[in-house]
Amino acid sequence: MTSRHGLANVGNTCYLNSAFQALGKSKPFVAYFGTDAWTQHRHAERKGHNLANHCAELVVALREPGDKMINPSNFVRSFIEFAREINDEIRFGAQADAAEAIQILLDGLHTQQAREVSMDIKGVAVTADQVELIKSLESWSTFFRKEYSPLIDAFYGQTQTKIVCSTCKNCSTRYEPWAILKAPIPGAEKPGGAAPTLQECITSALATETLDDYACDGCKKKGSARMEHTISRFPRHLILSLKRFTNAGAKVRARIPYDENNIDLTGYRAWPTIQGSPKYRVVSTVEHMGSSRGGHYVMRSRENDKWLVYDDCTVSDSSIGGTAGPDTYVLFLEML
Repeated sequence: MTSRHGLANVGNTCYLNSAFQALGKSKPFVAYFGTDAWTQHRHAERKGHNLANHCAELVVALREPGDKMINPSNFVRSFIEFAREINDEIRFGAQADAAEAIQILLDGLHTQQAREVSMDIKGVAVTADQVELIKSLESWSTFFRKEYSPLIDAFYGQTQTKIVCSTCKNCSTRYEPWAILKAPIPGAEKPGGAAPTLQECITSALATETLDDYACDGCKKKGSARMEHTISRFPRHLILSLKRFTNAGAKVRARIPYDENNIDLTGYRAWPTIQGSPKYRVVSTVEHMGSSRGGHYVMRSRENDKWLVYDDCTVSDSSIGGTAGPDTYVLFLEML
């Protein structure tokens, strides 16, 4: 018998219910917190210990066969206690943002479980791409070797940013890790415009930029430069958030189409000669209904040959399957 448990809303907690239900459908998250694996690296003296403990309890409860409603009060309480130190607007009884909740959960659980590890980088670079690959691995090692957890390995990606001076062509490169890839919606500030595809949103997130007043370390002059962005590490489980809310406080309610069975990120590779062809499928989504001033969150999930909607304590079939909806906000992708 499969598990189709709903989560009780214990006071405007639909944002947290949907965020956790989506994480709870990710294989590495369940494999880690659904077993005693996480207990081998827990640190009772660190912040987030209660969060990790109640997170694991909830993962186990959601895996049990059946379709009963589960009360997540202990988890909600520990999450809010932890989250308030990051954002004091997150409090009991108040609505919050599901994408932010996912980020806080991943970062908080990672920090609680983090430990120092050895990351040895071996091999001799022959091509220019291999030289850059080693630099990206060195950056990854510097950033995480003193604080590593399985969550980093499963969910975190890395972006390569190059700045190329227009005068002397000197190239400066940096690498940045992330847990959620955030994609703008091109044309969002123009109501009534045509909705872009998900591919166009990702392209916009990684679009080349022009810097007009760049101080180059190579030629020691100020001038224009080109800033290029590519993905240097593709996680097995990629979380992508659409920027549905504009700076003016409006919500973009538009269907951003995608193929839920094949999202191809091949064109965003840092090194085409080294990296394979990263393709993903959508395994779950978080949907936000309403406006930027308030609304309601639900989660859709791929369950074998069908899609289900988790709406707090209610679980039902998805009327649109796994296709894009006008309120699709966060997508959980699994590499094919």
